[in-house]
Amino acid sequence: MRTARRHLPKGYIRELPCLIQSPSSGHPRVYDIAIELISHADGRVDIEGLCAFVAAYQTITPLRLGELWAIPIMLRLALIENLRRASVDVSSGQRERARAGVWADEMVAVAAKEPARVVLVLADMVRQNPTPNKAFVTEFASRVQAQGTSLAIAMSWLEHRLAEQGQTVDQVFQLTSQSQAAAQVSIGNSIGSLRFLGATDWRDFVEATSAVEATLRLDPTGVYPQMDFATRDRYRHVVEQVAKTSEASSSKPVAK
Repeated sequence: MRTARRHLPKGYIRELPCLIQSPSSGHPRVYDIAIELISHADGRVDIEGLCAFVAAYQTITPLRLGELWAIPIMLRLALIENLRRASVDVSSGQRERARAGVWADEMVAVAAKEPARVVLVLADMVRQNPTPNKAFVTEFASRVQAQGTSLAIAMSWLEHRLAEQGQTVDQVFQLTSQSQAAAQVSIGNSIGSLRFLGATDWRDFVEATSAVEATLRLDPTGVYPQMDFATRDRYRHVVEQVAKTSEASSSKPVAK
């Protein structure tokens, strides 16, 4: 976040084109590109996939030089957002499993002393948690099934509630396992991608994806490609400055 604030000042952000019809409307379109890439790749970013993704986007609308330089930071922000969503899901699942454990423990304790009162505890749980989610169901079912017939009424209620939703306990177990595996993959990919972003030389990426760079390299004398990076970058920025006052350029929001 500190990197984003340092390298993306407000003046710079205001110059980046925005999408007017997008879930992230009002944000720079390169942020939308980053979100889409992270979503489709499940948090995994590599230079080949990124270049291909940006190249495909530019077949419709070329990106500005400033946008290309902003992509690495936008990807960092998108990955942090991806980690935030995964963390919220993990935290929510932990709370639901803890709540299920409390109810299951209470039923076990009551069943050991006054089996007839289990139904009263079950009624209290139903009032407080009428629509249990996957995490709650998985934890509760695991604990209740381990008690055998002493908590059969609780298991019967759970199976009936799931049947109303067209599900079974086994299906919920499977869905929960798949969800946990997907979350682990997404978190691992996101952390690995953040490391990749920090270790990459983005000058090569910008030159490989810049439409201006591709045009300048057509220099018939062959001089431009032989220049050092700083000189080539100066050329690109001059073209960018000229474009800002050209009628062929537009600073209006871009329709998706």
